[in-house]
Amino acid sequence: MYVPYKMRYSLSTHVRKRSSPPTRATMVRTSGPDTMLLLTLAAVASGPVAAYSWPDPKIDLLESILYQQNGYRQYGLAFGVSPCTNMANMQETGRDDSAEWFRTAYHDMATADVQTGIGGIDASIGFETDRPENKGKAFNETLSFILAFQSARSSMADVIALGGLFSVGSCSNGEVIIPFRGGRIDALEAGPTGVPQPEEDLDTHTAAFARQGFNVSEMIGLVACGHSIGGVHGENFPEIVDVVDDINNQASRQDFDETFDNFDNSVAKQFVANTTQNPLAFGHNETTRSDFRIFNADGGELIRKMAESQQFFWDTCTTLLERMINTVPKGVKLTDVIEPIPVRPNNLFITVNPNGTQTISGEVRILEDGVTSANRQVLIHLKSRDGKNISSNPVVATTQNGLQVVGYYKNLPSFTSYTFTTTVPTTVGVSAFDVQLKDGNTDITNTNGGGGFPFQDALITQAESTCVGLEFFSTKSNNTLNISVAVRDDMEFDTVQLWVPKPVNMIGTFSTRFEPTSTELSKTESLNGTGYSIYSGSYWFTVDSVGPMKTFDLFASGPNGVVYNNFTRWADFNVCQ
Repeated sequence: MYVPYKMRYSLSTHVRKRSSPPTRATMVRTSGPDTMLLLTLAAVASGPVAAYSWPDPKIDLLESILYQQNGYRQYGLAFGVSPCTNMANMQETGRDDSAEWFRTAYHDMATADVQTGIGGIDASIGFETDRPENKGKAFNETLSFILAFQSARSSMADVIALGGLFSVGSCSNGEVIIPFRGGRIDALEAGPTGVPQPEEDLDTHTAAFARQGFNVSEMIGLVACGHSIGGVHGENFPEIVDVVDDINNQASRQDFDETFDNFDNSVAKQFVANTTQNPLAFGHNETTRSDFRIFNADGGELIRKMAESQQFFWDTCTTLLERMINTVPKGVKLTDVIEPIPVRPNNLFITVNPNGTQTISGEVRILEDGVTSANRQVLIHLKSRDGKNISSNPVVATTQNGLQVVGYYKNLPSFTSYTFTTTVPTTVGVSAFDVQLKDGNTDITNTNGGGGFPFQDALITQAESTCVGLEFFSTKSNNTLNISVAVRDDMEFDTVQLWVPKPVNMIGTFSTRFEPTSTELSKTESLNGTGYSIYSGSYWFTVDSVGPMKTFDLFASGPNGVVYNNFTRWADFNVCQ
């Protein structure tokens, strides 16, 4: 079984020769994956895995959401299904997020046609919630919860896949850890119909799963895995489950097995033992006994194996569910499996001071290996603007209680963050740093592939004088960013711009699209004796409710080159007073 081991890179930039302003790829509708075999993955690039170098815009944010679940600088997506019985909508009993998040991921994938390359996990489910094949509140309520984690670098489709992954991880207490790859692209419209329905016959189900890329045996396994948690809601399917008057079960849910909140093989064991309460196996409506027909499609061979061995059940589900979330439209190229990054910076800032110095601060997140001593030293070796070591004495980074992050369930990594701050003359500047880890007899220096962790000082947000505002009216919100940027005078920039991936609401779905927008920043102050000037500006937009994760980029160009300061979160700044 696969067992794996936050991030902001506000000052991770690239300096290049003069070129046009940055472009942002717009979201496009694409088509679906090639046919898959049991142990193969759709749309996964082949070839050697490149060594990680920070920052990597394709995976860094997703790695944060995936692994920084609970604790310091946590991303709260996994909280929605932790514990497995959690339900964000406390107004109705008889429901839980874990089963509904998993159902959302499957229904989004279920219309895929691997031969034509149309469909897969692409967030088209948001446009399809009014279809009879997508009954219930689960889909819209799932999307409205996870919307906060959609961003310019984490598509709604990626977040839907993460939601399914977290559901299974939480409900199995980490026994099923699905390897995750990012890079899914959001659809801008509804996809085809074709989610399998309980009243359909076996031939229809077999054809539907074949269209998705799964043979008969895989169909049986996938259904058993999916029906290990949750149940059928009578309020949505009264023809399958009776509607009951029960304050503790307002959704009139009948569970698939006796351990509806535990991702285990009970659904298989109880079916084989003929003691099942699964309404899709032995419900009063024979027409809708789809699980009975599917589980017996191979004469009952696979479901018996899944019933006999909990580990076989988990291993089978790990393989099939990885394939499920990796079923994506044709042309979508997923990343390599996102592993926890051993050493990575967070929240790097430079503040230009009136006395001709600049305060350099940040954090380093260290992956724990379980054997670290309390005497570990984390040393930061800063490099000057010209690439030389600033001092023979490294900056000491320190930690304390409260700077740890852990997972909500077993088999997940834990991290400790170490903070540092120092001051250097503005004439010296900073361009990068290495991280030295000393622990007992171990002394390792991480150079980020040889060039150090980038930390440019030509185009830097001034955190203390930057703020954000959020004002609600009706069902919408005004989002305002007032930004202050220190710009190095010797770069002689002709233009300094703020770029914002503006969230734009789409009709018929909770998901948003991002529209690249820019505004010029104006020089408002010269900081005499520092070699810097301050550029300022504001940007605002209106979006339904709170909306997705808000970020911004900075861009400047001139005769001495182009500088990008990419992907800074609005949430990392104080609220405007």
